[in-house]
Amino acid sequence: MPREIRENQNYRARLLKLIPSEIVAAYMVLAGIIPEDSAKWGTLIVSIVLLVLVPFYLSRFQDVKRASQLVVTMISFVVWIYSLGGPFEAWSLHEAWIASVILILWTLIVPLVVNPRTVTTIG
Repeated sequence: MPREIRENQNYRARLLKLIPSEIVAAYMVLAGIIPEDSAKWGTLIVSIVLLVLVPFYLSRFQDVKRASQLVVTMISFVVWIYSLGGPFEAWSLHEAWIASVILILWTLIVPLVVNPRTVTTIG
């Protein structure tokens, strides 16, 4: 299972498995092609669609079965989108310094909290 968190993995390995890098990359590409006059709704729709796709992508293509890992990875996507601005900026809900603080704290804390012995599996 390439993306599943296991007990023998160190902090760095856990961190990398909790960041939906492919989904964040897809967001960045899609957000980059949305015209500026459509950014408000365009980035919101793209963000919601990609957020919904996270658990399906991870469970189908990355063999992630742990519900808690799927939820944490979805939250990680939202944190990354907020840090990039995205629809939050388009809707005037973005503060750069808050985004930076949240991103740093989330990145530092989440691999310590997600424990492979306490997560439940789906399916």
